[in-house]
Amino acid sequence: MEKLLLEHLWIVIVVLLLTLPFKAAALWRSARRSHLGWFLALLILNTLAILDILYIFVFSSWGLGKKDNQEKPEQNKQQQPPQTRQPQFSSSSKSKMTIM
Repeated sequence: MEKLLLEHLWIVIVVLLLTLPFKAAALWRSARRSHLGWFLALLILNTLAILDILYIFVFSSWGLGKKDNQEKPEQNKQQQPPQTRQPQFSSSSKSKMTIM
């Protein structure tokens, strides 16, 4: 087996060049969407980019419908003036401040 790989090193290089972009894209997408389980699985398992491709095109789009539905009603509302931010203080004794 080692002799076969050493004689045909170009096959290993081609496989690496084809799988690395998919691995990087899948890891990036899973990290941005806070999918910790998928991130760990994609990082540890090497499936010649099969799992990476499935995640990118199938599984990463799951759960997006909830976010899209929440944004649509807000777009239909009339535009309201921006609200001013109120100062927030924590209840710990170290950060209490007296406002006069």
